[in-house]
Amino acid sequence: MVDQVGIHDHQKDYTFYSTKNSSLEFYGSDQIQQYNELGFTRPHKIFDEYDINKHREYFDYLLNQIKKNPHKVNNDFRPAQYSLNCVHTKLKGLSELMYSEKILPAVRDIIGPDVVAWATHYFCKLPGDNKSVSWHQDASYWGLSNAKTVTVWLALDDTDEENGAMQFLPKSHLLGHIPWKETTEDTVLNQEIYDISKFDQSYSNNLKAGEFSIHSSLLVHGSKKNISNRRRCGLTIRYAPPDVIPLDPMYTKMSYFVCGNFYSDHWIDNEFPTSDIL
Repeated sequence: MVDQVGIHDHQKDYTFYSTKNSSLEFYGSDQIQQYNELGFTRPHKIFDEYDINKHREYFDYLLNQIKKNPHKVNNDFRPAQYSLNCVHTKLKGLSELMYSEKILPAVRDIIGPDVVAWATHYFCKLPGDNKSVSWHQDASYWGLSNAKTVTVWLALDDTDEENGAMQFLPKSHLLGHIPWKETTEDTVLNQEIYDISKFDQSYSNNLKAGEFSIHSSLLVHGSKKNISNRRRCGLTIRYAPPDVIPLDPMYTKMSYFVCGNFYSDHWIDNEFPTSDIL
């Protein structure tokens, strides 16, 4: 998550733009309808046990690097397991995953053929982790001109209610910008929606390792503490069409043109990393 709390709010368009794609690669029309109506679609199995074990080992390798030098990445104030935020610019393996044709067909079906990847973040809840993620909208954090960014959430571990699976508030993406306050709880992020009583019951995004979900940046979501003896790790990848305009130049330092044939005055196709050392 790139934290820019409240910045540029007056310049941002919080409208949800429905997907209207008739040339589908990955989804059926019913799944696109689900995304438009609920704000998310899931689950999608893309990696078998062998492949997801490789991705899990890769994360463990990165986490061990951070534990040896906690301030090595971005001066992130969070514990090591949450601090691997937007490190794809340094890591060949993570950048390769952003370009994966196992993921991109689903992304193209929702946002179109031209795709910019601009952020990644590992969210890892260790066994007994007492940190929650408050109810929030991703779009409130980001200095981007509109809310067309989608998030792919790839499960590296099995996730369920007990170990802190992500929770969605279906249809909340249709309500525009929802007021929030700065949370005082022990949470991973610092925003909290004022009042969720008006929403329907939450939906638990339980996923098996190797499955992913996609949700709109306007969808209200969060997660509870991990009260189990099992880890819960997931990787988020943020994708946007090129008509999303960064309102802060820092976003262009993290962007890659992962598919399509386009030129952008707003984004930069950055140099691909060549190592996996932070």
